[in-house]
Amino acid sequence: MRARTLLTMLVVFAFVWFAVSTIRLNEAYVTVQFAFFRPVVLELWMVMLAAFGIGAGVILFFDLAGGVRRLARDRRRRRVDEAHQAVEELYMAGLDALVNGHHEKALQRFDSVLEREPEHEHALVKKGDSLRALKRYREAADTLERSTRVAPNNLVALYSLVDVYLAAGAEERAKIVLEQIIEGWPLPTVSAHRQLRDLLVGHQKWEEASALQSRLVDMVSDEERALERDMAKGLRLGLGVAQLSAGRSQEAIAGFRLILAEDESFVPAYIRLGEALAANDETEEAIGTWQRGYELTGSTELLSSLQNFYLRAEEPEEAIGVWKQALVLSENEVPLRYCLGKLHYRLFMLDEALREFQMIEDRVSGLPTFHLYMARILESKNELSAALKKTKLLVAEVEGLMMDYACESCAWRTSEWTERCARCGRWGTVSLHLPTVDTPEPVIAPSPTWSTP
Repeated sequence: MRARTLLTMLVVFAFVWFAVSTIRLNEAYVTVQFAFFRPVVLELWMVMLAAFGIGAGVILFFDLAGGVRRLARDRRRRRVDEAHQAVEELYMAGLDALVNGHHEKALQRFDSVLEREPEHEHALVKKGDSLRALKRYREAADTLERSTRVAPNNLVALYSLVDVYLAAGAEERAKIVLEQIIEGWPLPTVSAHRQLRDLLVGHQKWEEASALQSRLVDMVSDEERALERDMAKGLRLGLGVAQLSAGRSQEAIAGFRLILAEDESFVPAYIRLGEALAANDETEEAIGTWQRGYELTGSTELLSSLQNFYLRAEEPEEAIGVWKQALVLSENEVPLRYCLGKLHYRLFMLDEALREFQMIEDRVSGLPTFHLYMARILESKNELSAALKKTKLLVAEVEGLMMDYACESCAWRTSEWTERCARCGRWGTVSLHLPTVDTPEPVIAPSPTWSTP
């Protein structure tokens, strides 16, 4: 016989012995009296058994009642979970449609979600994005405003609302929301600062934009700080230009000089400072500013500013002399001769222009404008065969036609110099882009200087 079976039998026998002994010891009779009932005479062990049974029954009742409640609660939870799962599946289907560009389908899915959960904040935001993609801006704004009421601290909803307002042309409303993000959010909101800054720049509110940019410089990471400092310089440049237009030339001049004190390689500041000084009848200082800027940066745009100054003063010989003096003092003759050739062409000095272009013809590559100038000059001189050859070269390189300038940061091309790149937004990165072919024998010459040799 196994020990476990033996132990069980002993426990049973012990229980039976205990029960029989209890009954024999409690065979005395007792009278049980209940209100409104006749007295009942029972043996004592029966009373004890009844009391035990009633106690066990009460315990069993409450246990069963608790089990029923738990069962009902679990059932309700399963129903809620199933309903939530169905809502999330609809939401994910809407996201998938939105990502794949099926905006009408996405809108239907998000509407189905909101029918089941009217305050589903993520579905509200994505419904707003779908409506914006469909250019239903009023409905998109209403939906996103509702989302911000449901979840006031949902940054995604606030940024989406800004995008809707901007797409709809409601820039003042976008500005209010951006200010709400900046003032009401405890953490640095770099994106909101940038968007608000760009709005202020678009309205030429340079002082506000510059103050905002100063805060932004302190917010960004070390990797982005150089870019934001460049932007800060550009905004201060814009402020100076606005001051100059408003007749506050002394403030503008002081601002331009402050920029150059911080960064002596910032070409736009030299150009604008020279213009401000010239407008203030400080001619010699304006000329010196452009010359000094060229010596430090080598930018042909500073010489172009000096050239245009002389042309406005009806001194074409001085304008030509700007480039000739630079050619004498600089080793980088290709862009200088190209600019001198363009000036000759502008002054209808076609022979001189052709001569300058021919001197660098074998060192210029990938610049259709160069071939265009030469083709026009040769055609005017009735050298049709040579003009046709240049025209063929022009057609072969037509992709970059008249795009003399390029951004050093993002390679954006443009036909005219500009202070700020229209693609990446950086200031002072656009310069003359003149692809050259290396010559076998480099020319060694002293570094640029405007002192007398």
